[in-house]
Amino acid sequence: MKSLSELISIDNFSIENIDLTEINRLANYLPKTGIIDVNIAERCLVYTVEGQNLCQEKIAQLERWIGIKESNKNKAWSIAALERAKNNGIKTVKEKEWFAQSDEDYVNAYNELALAKASKKWFENKASYFNTWHYALKTFLRRDYSLERLSDNSGMNLISSHESNHVDDDMCGDIGWK
Repeated sequence: MKSLSELISIDNFSIENIDLTEINRLANYLPKTGIIDVNIAERCLVYTVEGQNLCQEKIAQLERWIGIKESNKNKAWSIAALERAKNNGIKTVKEKEWFAQSDEDYVNAYNELALAKASKKWFENKASYFNTWHYALKTFLRRDYSLERLSDNSGMNLISSHESNHVDDDMCGDIGWK
């Protein structure tokens, strides 16, 4: 069993190298047409849980990765504004801000952060996709099982014979029990 630190480890982590094979395989098992029977629903219910789990593990890693990229972005901006701007003879605060925002290291760090955030959003959307299917399948199965229970005649109380023989002859709405 993996420890939490192993699950959210970002050693040798790269967004470009995240393997989506298993997530895509699970997503491909889900119905595309909306035609579902009980067997498909029961089987797919497990796939949705597995898919959510895989996405949530990647989201945890990406959250850590975003934190590092956010720090790198802030560091690149600070170095550009406080050191490089000074070395280039820029003196006013506003000019230092503009210089830092256009600094190549800052732009690269910002783009890496944006990629990490977009990747996290993709995994959140995919987890939501699995969650939506999970809810739909559970609802389908709950409805199907309740219909099975209703169609089971063994638990129904049958009308007694004296109730079934009583027929009200009054079809016009007059009260027959006066």
